[in-house]
Amino acid sequence: MELGRILFLTGAFATHALVGYALVRGFTDADPRLGVVFGLLPDVDFLFPAAVGWPFVHRGITHTPLFAVTVVVGCYALVRERAVAAAVALALGSHLAIDSLSPKGIEWLFPLRTDWSPGLAVHGPTATLLLWTVSIGLLLWRVDARPSLR
Repeated sequence: MELGRILFLTGAFATHALVGYALVRGFTDADPRLGVVFGLLPDVDFLFPAAVGWPFVHRGITHTPLFAVTVVVGCYALVRERAVAAAVALALGSHLAIDSLSPKGIEWLFPLRTDWSPGLAVHGPTATLLLWTVSIGLLLWRVDARPSLR
């Protein structure tokens, strides 16, 4: 794999992890590490063998609202904690929201194939800087909003 592609994917993965972490930390009482795990979960599709084909490709089934809802419901059924379900929903939803704006988009109406996308460079330098700035701001806000331990 070429260096440019490695750097691009590293930045994209780091962004999904940070945004998921910040959202879970900022808006739930769940362990914010859930934001990292579930913020990255849709990209498990990079591990699918290429020969399998649609919908087991990158931006296939794991990048759909159907997948997200299934995972959130499954997590809630396992742990029966609303904060965990909310954390999973925020992290997965952030990944889908970010990727839906990119040139490739996501399959919002899966199993129907759609190809609409606004085509924004959401993993480009400007958007990445914006996402990181907002996420760090959310983390700082959450730290300031917590009552002191005195």
